[in-house]
Amino acid sequence: MRDPRGFATKFYTEQGNYDIVGNNLPVFFIRDAIKFPDMVHAFKPSPIYNKQDPNRVFDFFSHIPEGTHMLTRVYSDFGIPANYRQMDGSSVHAFKWVNEAGEVSYVKYTWKTNQGVKNLTADEAAKVQAQDFQHATVDLYDNIKKGNFPSWDLFVQILKPEDLDKFDFNPLDVTKVWPESIAPLTKVGKMTLNRVPDNFFEEVEQSAFAPANLVPGIEPSEDKLLQGRLFSYTDTQRHRIGGNFQQLPINAPKAAVNTYNQDGAFSNRHKTSDVNYQPSVAADALTDNAQYKYSVSKFTNVTTVQQKITKPNDFKQAGDFYRSLSETDKASLIKNLSGDLAAVKNKDVARKMVGYFYLADADYGTRLAKALNFSREEVEALFRK
Repeated sequence: MRDPRGFATKFYTEQGNYDIVGNNLPVFFIRDAIKFPDMVHAFKPSPIYNKQDPNRVFDFFSHIPEGTHMLTRVYSDFGIPANYRQMDGSSVHAFKWVNEAGEVSYVKYTWKTNQGVKNLTADEAAKVQAQDFQHATVDLYDNIKKGNFPSWDLFVQILKPEDLDKFDFNPLDVTKVWPESIAPLTKVGKMTLNRVPDNFFEEVEQSAFAPANLVPGIEPSEDKLLQGRLFSYTDTQRHRIGGNFQQLPINAPKAAVNTYNQDGAFSNRHKTSDVNYQPSVAADALTDNAQYKYSVSKFTNVTTVQQKITKPNDFKQAGDFYRSLSETDKASLIKNLSGDLAAVKNKDVARKMVGYFYLADADYGTRLAKALNFSREEVEALFRK
């Protein structure tokens, strides 16, 4: 029940398909793609007992301080959306917008629900799930069929490259939000869901979204997690759906695809050319369009390295989010988080996690420690080791 929900949108543009692939929450657990398999393994059931286990989760995150912000959001009531209509969406990552002059702006996307955000407490979720574990899908279908078409406004936040080094955090760090004080929200569009799929398998199960699906003028940023996702999604989709999954109607661009690529399993493009490679001297050979050259990165903290980013600032935004919660929401967060932390057998791991949350906000950590019967001295002693 308690988990980020995916939030992906496919735009069939005149220049090909563009996907915004994100979550309902605006940040993520890790900032480096190499940690993704390990994070998933920690969340998944034990390979011995086949059961999800807080011991495994917090053993992992006790070594991942940048996860403090996302854990705070997931263990708040935002971690269990009431349904799909009443949750926001986020690109999570930053991307680049590049104009015809080659000028770069960094952008993040936010979908704001027009139905109002609604979440469930752990107790409420247990009751709802007991009655219908498919409640979110049922709610969405029922409302669309009744004509209560859910809608979301799309907003962007924009930063200039020369401003990226001005903040106390790295704006390309996926564990951080861009406060509206430095990057105001600008509305750019609206999405309305006005029908349900005619065939769930064809339009949903076979659909494929990938952050690598870009159009001219939009590029990935230097975000390390995003750079890994550019490869992993299409690899997964070839395995899940097949080598020519992009030819399926739900995934195929509405615009003509100009490429010499052909054949392979389930191909239906009906190519007749003897040229299946690029470049070629063929009379109709495709040429690069000089109008859409990739931009040059000007962000000073970007190079190919195996080291931590500067200005990690792992705890400030987690504390900001905690302080933004109502007293009721804070109480739910403490109850939810302490419930799982209490199940952690290695108390040093639990104390270390409490220390992370204390670094985010003193009241936050103090209340967690009290709920777990930890003294401040125990937690501080662990960090002095």
